[in-house]
Amino acid sequence: MTDSADAVARAHRELVRASVAAQGTRGIAERIAAMVGGWMLLLDGTGAPLASIPEGARAHLALVQTELTRFATRARPTAMSLTIPGETVSIRSVGVAGRIRGFIAIGRANPLNAVERSLVDTATYLLAEDLHRSDELRQAARNNRLAVLQLLLGGHAEVARTTSETLRVPIPDGQVRAALLGVPRRHALDLLEAAENDHALRRIETVIAELRPGRVGIVLPTAEGDVRTLEAILRRVPHGRGAVTDTVEVAELPEAWRRVRGVFEAAPDKPGKLYMARDVSEAGLLRHLSGPDTRAWAQAALAPVTELDQGSKVDFSQTLRAFLAHNGQADASAGALGIHRHTLRYRMTRIADTLGRDLDDPTVRAELWFALQLYPGD
Repeated sequence: MTDSADAVARAHRELVRASVAAQGTRGIAERIAAMVGGWMLLLDGTGAPLASIPEGARAHLALVQTELTRFATRARPTAMSLTIPGETVSIRSVGVAGRIRGFIAIGRANPLNAVERSLVDTATYLLAEDLHRSDELRQAARNNRLAVLQLLLGGHAEVARTTSETLRVPIPDGQVRAALLGVPRRHALDLLEAAENDHALRRIETVIAELRPGRVGIVLPTAEGDVRTLEAILRRVPHGRGAVTDTVEVAELPEAWRRVRGVFEAAPDKPGKLYMARDVSEAGLLRHLSGPDTRAWAQAALAPVTELDQGSKVDFSQTLRAFLAHNGQADASAGALGIHRHTLRYRMTRIADTLGRDLDDPTVRAELWFALQLYPGD
């Protein structure tokens, strides 16, 4: 391509027009490949191909994918080049909000010159903007699903159906199940995306929403293999576990949800395990402590830790739960949370100071454990 200022300006304008045209991402990819006279691969954040221009560019896919691990430790989008017989390949990551969301790979016989590199910079920026716009639309859809899910779980089925029509969030007909899936907060996005992108769930009318980071609620129609689908989602994320109700009518969801939350909190913290609501008995002491007074006591007992969670990236409530579940054993608790024991010690010191209580006292531990069972906090 010519290096004249007018030609370069026109090339940049073409890229911008492509970014707002109906072709979107592929339009940008096609134009940049034509401008530099080489082949191009556009990959998603996992390295899966989104576009290959021309189609024969897929022959280079395996080579490019083997190099992507070099981006894993980079804090921001970067670029790299490699030389193979007869070709130079340039690979760039596309970042959105500090997270790598895709890759561009361009190859041809000779390296890109300064003008062509600037065009690729523009294309990378425009692709990032396109992904950002997609993220905003995705977040709006997530907010809509959360609103409908909260109405369903709160016992407002008729309002939920009216709202679902307005927000275009389909609600399953007939009998359903409600599931609560959870992971440590640092894997929250992995869990949400695994549920949202599950092929089986996308084929049916399912309401999926993040209740808080690391906790995803799902209402799905009863069908053959529905429990296996949920189990498969848990296996795809680190430290995933969950609980699911038996088959219920939509009107019975509030009570079923209360039960499934209790099962989720009371069941052993076993990664990959999906508990049925009937798996954990409510017999014994906790069955007699289900009134509003005891729930208010539990909420008040945990209020300092709940406040500590607000605005923090650390899930102190989950830390306390893991600590108590492992009888205060630092190594086991830290291992369950996937953190260093010194990090655990720091968190538990914060929790103890906030509560103003001695967590080495078995009576204090017992009270807090009961409080966590009576008031899960989701």
